[in-house]
Amino acid sequence: MKIAVVAPSCTLTRQSADRLEALVRERGDCEVAIHPQCFLTEGHFAGPDEARLSALREVMADRSVDAVWFARGGYGSNRIAEAAVADLPNAARSKVYVGYSDAGFLHAAFHKAGLEVAWGPMPTDFHREDGAALRL
Repeated sequence: MKIAVVAPSCTLTRQSADRLEALVRERGDCEVAIHPQCFLTEGHFAGPDEARLSALREVMADRSVDAVWFARGGYGSNRIAEAAVADLPNAARSKVYVGYSDAGFLHAAFHKAGLEVAWGPMPTDFHREDGAALRL
């Protein structure tokens, strides 16, 4: 299973990404591809709206990706949700989209468009001190 990570809202820290990659390697039963867009910054967003939308649409269209995991929350996803579901590529329908918090804007738009969504923890949760957010 290949999981693509994109940041439709706020930037993913390198620390969270490193911890996620280490845990995935330890498991050995899936592959994670963290899109470079996750580390862009514009204000508190992971790059401008166009970059966040482009990265999301790229992984939605990638036939090798089985799941799209939203890096973290933040209201930036509401700014691209409508455009994200416009003229969906066929490959977008074969994936599950995972996240919570403000990723709910995308979840609602994707669900309405007939895509599979799942409410669940995000890669940013890997940096939490208590470790309670994710147990792989």
